[in-house]
Amino acid sequence: MSGAWATFDDLKVGDRYSFRRSISADDVALFSRLSGDANPLHMDESFATCTPFGQRVVHGMFSAALISAAHTQLTGPGFVYVGQNLSFRGAVHIGDTLCIEVWIAEKKAVKQVLVCESSVLNQDGVCVVEGRSALKSLGAVFVDARN
Repeated sequence: MSGAWATFDDLKVGDRYSFRRSISADDVALFSRLSGDANPLHMDESFATCTPFGQRVVHGMFSAALISAAHTQLTGPGFVYVGQNLSFRGAVHIGDTLCIEVWIAEKKAVKQVLVCESSVLNQDGVCVVEGRSALKSLGAVFVDARN
């Protein structure tokens, strides 16, 4: 359903979407400016080399934003995020190439909610982020708002 306005009924358990993204220093700088998170672990190489990570670490929420982008491609614009649980399993570094994948694990018909699983793997196949999210059909949001 990539890019289409999918309805709740169009989507099935097991539907999935994935893409790859290489992370640059420019990505980290832009995310820092947008989010206001200028933690030196992300922004200052000399600081980061003195930490257990040994180098700059990409913001965890940058990976979360990539998961959100994958959800939009999976469902199209007809759904809105209503919840997300994430576990950060490993560090992402500048120069890493990530594989972001999301898939529908459950459908809750009464509330028109999709429960999705997600994973972010680095270029070595190591899971650096995993999560579970809930997306609600915009049609259901509009119906709920009228009641």
